[in-house]
Amino acid sequence: MVGKFFRALLFDFRKKRAIRKAQAEADLYGRKFLVLVFNKKPVVVSKQGIKALIRRHRFSKGFTPEKAEQLAIYVANPKR
Repeated sequence: MVGKFFRALLFDFRKKRAIRKAQAEADLYGRKFLVLVFNKKPVVVSKQGIKALIRRHRFSKGFTPEKAEQLAIYVANPKR
């Protein structure tokens, strides 16, 4: 019971930190950044980075950037 609570608390902390990082990088670089869950941890990746990984066949067949955007926890658009 306590272990699940601690894991949920840790995930929430990492998620908030990833969202802040994604928004900051989107504002800085002018690109769209996504927060995705990878190995039970939220990670920040640019949409252009996802496109490059798809071209290198790092994802299963049929995976598209639009599908990654649908699966994302948060989508950070640049504010200009």
